[in-house]
Amino acid sequence: MNNLYRETVHKLCKVSLLHRYRISVALSGLKIYRGQPEILEYLSKNGDCSQKELADSLGVSPASIATSLKRMSKENFIERTPDKNDRRINRLRITEKGEKIRLEGRKNCDKVDKIMFSGFSDEEINSFSAMLSKICENLSGDGINEKDVMNFIKNRNGDDKND
Repeated sequence: MNNLYRETVHKLCKVSLLHRYRISVALSGLKIYRGQPEILEYLSKNGDCSQKELADSLGVSPASIATSLKRMSKENFIERTPDKNDRRINRLRITEKGEKIRLEGRKNCDKVDKIMFSGFSDEEINSFSAMLSKICENLSGDGINEKDVMNFIKNRNGDDKND
């Protein structure tokens, strides 16, 4: 049974890496990088916000998204404007160009997801999703709470979630 667990976890990790690679390839022509579509999605849905508000919503540190924001600002995907009440804080907002890139990126990511689940019925996908939810529940047991997990992700060394 131990080998079955190990093999299954290995496959799950491989799926994650392959998906991450495919998403990177799908986004490469748009001049956006892994993690940046989530930034554009958040800004499109929620309007302007501070870097700290954005980082908190994504479960990362403000420093970990600084490079992404700089790149996205340089490409004119986002705008930074000083906060009216506190000039030390910049407000972030998606630009028209950023919105176009967001939509194109979403379309490209959806294609990857469609490839990933090709050959599966809706019932199989629902069953797989339920299994993943159960795995998440199992791993979240023993007093582990989501806030601790998010803090771990936020503070881990080499955080490259949004580079």
